[in-house]
Formats: sequence, C-alpha cells, structure tokens
Amino acid sequence: MIRSFRAGLLGGALLLSLAASTAQAHSPYLLPTVFDASDRKIVTVEGAFTEDFFTPEVVMKSDAYAVVGPDGVRTAIAPTYLRQLAVFEVATEKPGTYRITTGQRGGRTAKAALVKGQWEFFEGSKAPADAIDMQSLTTAEVYVTRGAPSDAALAPTGKGIEFKAITHPSKIVTGQDAVFEVLYDGKPVANQVIEFVPAADRYADAKPAPKTVTSDAKGRFAVKPDHSGLYHIQTRYRLGPSAAGQPGYSYTYALTFESLR
Repeated sequence: MIRSFRAGLLGGALLLSLAASTAQAHSPYLLPTVFDASDRKIVTVEGAFTEDFFTPEVVMKSDAYAVVGPDGVRTAIAPTYLRQLAVFEVATEKPGTYRITTGQRGGRTAKAALVKGQWEFFEGSKAPADAIDMQSLTTAEVYVTRGAPSDAALAPTGKGIEFKAITHPSKIVTGQDAVFEVLYDGKPVANQVIEFVPAADRYADAKPAPKTVTSDAKGRFAVKPDHSGLYHIQTRYRLGPSAAGQPGYSYTYALTFESLR
C-alpha cells in the first residue's frame, strides 16, 4: 500500500522574530507535499525547525541537501531559503523510493558538561569549569515513493547517527509496528532513546504528547502509529571529545513518515 498526503507548505500564524540560534531548542523536519508520488513527476519539500509539528518556525539551512534516487545515486539539491523554511523541488520521474535529506549540517557550538552522567548545556558564565565545546550536527530525512517501493535509497550512509528502516517507510500501517535500527557510523546503538510524536492538530484542545521508546541490544526499536496521519521520530546522540582540545559532538537525527490504514 502506498501513502498519499497533500500538505500545505505554509500555514498558521508564524513568529517572524525568531533568531537562528533559537533552532537549538527546536526539532528539525522535512515535509513533502506528497509521500505517494505515483501521480506526479515533482514533489515539493519544506525544511524547518519547529516545536509544533509541522508548522515551520526557523529555516533549516544546509550545504548538503540531497536526494538519493531509486538507483541509489545521490544528487545535490539547492533550496530556496525563506525566513522560516527552506523550499525545494525533487524530480520523481523514475519509479521507486526516494530518500530526501538535509545531509549532516553543522549548527552552533555550545558549552556542555557531564552532570550525573548526562550531558547538559550552559549559557555564558553559567558553564562550570569542566565544560567543553560541543558542536551540533543535525540530519533530517523523509522518503517518498512513486509506484512500487524499492530499497536502494534505504541504504545507510554509515556516517553519524541515523535510522535504518527495517519496515519500509512507504509500507507503514496504522496499528502495526514500524521497525527501525539506530546506527552510529554504521554500527547499532543499544539503549538509545527515541522520541515519537504525531503531527499536531491546530484545532485540538491540546497538543499530542510525545512518546519515547528505547532501542534494544541490537539497536532496533519499534513505533506503532495509533491513527492515520503524519509522524516524526527523532533521537539525539552526544559524544565527548576524542582528544584534549577537541570538541564534543551532539548529533540529532529526525525522520518524518506517514501512516494510513
């Protein structure tokens, strides 16, 4: 079963005064106009940071935007940057599955320190003496399919943190487990926490509450959509410096997918 969803690229009253640094408190996402591209040869995609899925708040810039086609070939993309979102078109003339990605984009460097075994971030003079510089690295991705789903675009990059799709993203069914594997530099990551949240309904009385799941010893985890619609899954993976004088790294990986009955 192939998915179809048509989403407005602009929507809602948006705050124009957000500075780029605000994105550190926001989550990244990519959102295509359709997930099922069977009836079209072009899909338009938006990329942004937000706290309210999927309403763009801060533009997501990257020098590594790209699409991996059904043949596995990676092609660079040059987005148009607006104040609150990046917009670009992806050609989907060939049948199969396309992986659309921001690539690994560098964000700001902030002060961080280990507090009770967890990395915490500090502003300015609030940073403790043992704080280190930690560089933010973010990747957001989404899959669209024209015709029958294919697997070549699902191959992991082997770089940084990412989700390997065990359940094909174009075959996710409401009420059934969608299985993924967390990888860091191509190797499974056990006990990694993943946040799972449905798209917000702007007319609902309350925002949907995020859920969390944890990867098993083989790096696998499952999420089960309880209703048809859009979903966002995300994880953060932080590493201390590999040598004295080197920065640590805070990796964020996010995937948008659609579930239908």
